[in-house]
Amino acid sequence: MFDLNATQKWITAVLKAPEAAAQEYAAMGAPFMQSLMQLTLPAYAAAFVIGAIIAGILGSGFDMGYGGALGFTVMFVFQLAWTFLFAFVFDFLAGTFGGVRNFDNAYGMVALAVIPACIGTALSGIAWIGGLLALLAAIYSIVLTWQFVPHFLKVPEENRGKHFGVSVLVLLVIGAVFGVIFSTMFFAAAVTSGLSDAVDENTETVIENVLDGEGSPGLLAGAERVGNLVAEAEEDTYEPPSDGELTEEQVETYIRNMEKTKALRDRLDSNLKKIEGGEGSEPSLDAVFSGLGDITRLATAETEVVKTSGGNWAEHVWVKTTIETARIQQDLNDAVKHNYELYLEYQEKIDALD
Repeated sequence: MFDLNATQKWITAVLKAPEAAAQEYAAMGAPFMQSLMQLTLPAYAAAFVIGAIIAGILGSGFDMGYGGALGFTVMFVFQLAWTFLFAFVFDFLAGTFGGVRNFDNAYGMVALAVIPACIGTALSGIAWIGGLLALLAAIYSIVLTWQFVPHFLKVPEENRGKHFGVSVLVLLVIGAVFGVIFSTMFFAAAVTSGLSDAVDENTETVIENVLDGEGSPGLLAGAERVGNLVAEAEEDTYEPPSDGELTEEQVETYIRNMEKTKALRDRLDSNLKKIEGGEGSEPSLDAVFSGLGDITRLATAETEVVKTSGGNWAEHVWVKTTIETARIQQDLNDAVKHNYELYLEYQEKIDALD
């Protein structure tokens, strides 16, 4: 299934006209194995070989952090595995946000989008600026993913930003979790007799709690809970009153929800600062996982407060937007004038939420 002519064609197409390339490749409906064999695998193989050659010529070293053949093998396998995880997350969440789930399409999207990242990997062996070039290339790959989503997964434009943001957040959390797990294992292996002793009983317990969420919500259990709340919020509908006027009850409910949101965000932020500060010692693995869970909740704190109180997210958004319009326009029409007068009654509390 290798076809170097196809590999060259699509790499050139993505670099010259990425949007047109995405449209054409999506229309093909290529199976994920075809995308893997014709794009991802040869692109990363070439990137690692070229990177090693450049590093050898410049003497800058290209061991990917592990050293020699082991570094190449570990990172090459990791990069390929990450493309599958990347595609799975975007594909899985596409259904939640009104798109069309199709793993073949999702992997094709990723296979095209990672081409700049592969080039960045090849250039990372350049001394001094290699790391920067690799970072810029990775960012461009993320931008391409954003551009390609509508072509491959058909996510509606109004949900595109939410789908992309939640997908990236989930990938960051997963990456951080596995980064902590693997770094802990390799560190332990370095100071003990072997990998069999690398993970102590406490580490095993922490990881089990993260996955299972027993006793208290684990990281993955917490992420699932937040995801369910967001999905429920997306289903909420609200028909604004014909006169466009807010009621005192709506404003008071809005203020209550936003005060609780602020308190929740302050608490989560305080927890993160404690972990970052360290207070004279390294944070425990349990604390790190807890912090990752807090990051997930920070991004959706307002939604969590509204939905856990039994509120209507669509109505909450309408009230929030209507109050802001009244603050700006003040007397544009009768409805805005009424809403502005209502805002003035609660001005001190509302302004304190800014």
